[in-house]
Amino acid sequence: MLEAYAGEDQFMRGVRSYLEKYKFSNAAGEDLWNQIEHASKTRVKAIMNEWIRKPGYPIVNVKLDGKKLMIRQERFLLNGSSEQSTWPIPITLKLNGKEQKLLMERSEESIAIPDGVDSLKLNLEETGFYRVHYDGLYDRVWRSNMSPVDRYGIVSDAHAFTIQGKMDFVQYLTLLDRYVNEQEYLPAFEVSDQLSSLYAITRRVEETSRKFHRTQLKILENRKDENSIALRGSVASRLALVDMEYAKELATRFSDYESAEPDMKQAMVVAHARASGDFESLFENYRNRSSEEEKSRFLVGLTSFGKPSLNARAMELASSGEIKKQHVGTLLGSATRNPDARTTTCNWITAKFEWLRGIYEGTGVVSRYLTYMLPILGIDRIEEVTKFFAQHKAPETTKGVEAGIEKLRINQAFLERIGSSEKQIVEVKGRR
Repeated sequence: MLEAYAGEDQFMRGVRSYLEKYKFSNAAGEDLWNQIEHASKTRVKAIMNEWIRKPGYPIVNVKLDGKKLMIRQERFLLNGSSEQSTWPIPITLKLNGKEQKLLMERSEESIAIPDGVDSLKLNLEETGFYRVHYDGLYDRVWRSNMSPVDRYGIVSDAHAFTIQGKMDFVQYLTLLDRYVNEQEYLPAFEVSDQLSSLYAITRRVEETSRKFHRTQLKILENRKDENSIALRGSVASRLALVDMEYAKELATRFSDYESAEPDMKQAMVVAHARASGDFESLFENYRNRSSEEEKSRFLVGLTSFGKPSLNARAMELASSGEIKKQHVGTLLGSATRNPDARTTTCNWITAKFEWLRGIYEGTGVVSRYLTYMLPILGIDRIEEVTKFFAQHKAPETTKGVEAGIEKLRINQAFLERIGSSEKQIVEVKGRR
């Protein structure tokens, strides 16, 4: 952010000056800001003194008001509450194809636009530590000839706004539809990741996920670069979880697992689990494989079934000693991402909580697990989950439980806004 505001050459000149001046002495943080400020002739020190002392980070709201572009800032809070706070924000923007810079030091600013707004993008190349919400302006944003990093930033912010409640869910799905034919790794991976996370808590993204992942597989089919190969494996695994037709198709190749492309092996295991429900073969493969990588693939398969009772069997294997203790984390992470394993996994954690604490005694591992898992596994069970952990307090898990339940409440509020019925599925039929 600071480099983009001060200018790359001036920023580096300031850094070199700082290193030269203090190479044989002690220095404070302000000394670096002073050198960059001197080299760039910008107010670096005033900006950084605010940023390093103020909690959180801002959201910048942008909307049109006649012949003015109105820009307003506030603190970003994922729970959707409003908190007025002001940062000195070095804003970079491209307005009608022309790049500009603005140091926003007040809660509101305006830019005169006598010729109107044809295209617009703030936070160029996502160099600034702030989110941008475009009020009714996303069509103009899409006309701004964005880079892959910019397209990543737009959808990353949109996901946060949707969870928060600032962006309508259907508007979000309409925006995702623009990414179906995305050709670049970073934005495509971000959309895939978002759909995977959302599918864990609501099936309302099922059709959108099928459409996106099927199209991406076709795009990635013949690409040989490292990023595309890695993305193809993730896309195929996620598609196998949401699309039974694809799972059945890919599962026919399971007998050729040994000769399959490495990036597709995980997807083949997930597809086999979804299509066949063959618990025994997956468990035998886990026991007989020698490499940790192979064991992990089959562990994921053991918690990818569509039938909850089979996922429950996999969880019981962990506490019975049939699965190595070091693999429990892989099992829990995979089960959390599968909505068909949500209830059984939550039940297993509450039943085996003391056992789970025991195998990670003296570490913060369980706390980290709960931070990730509770926002998903606790869906529709907030009171039950809150009561359980109030009665089973453990010093090493306190922070994880608090953070997990806070995010769980945010997820639950999101689901209540959009309608959380498992039978209610939204399909976006074209862009708005």
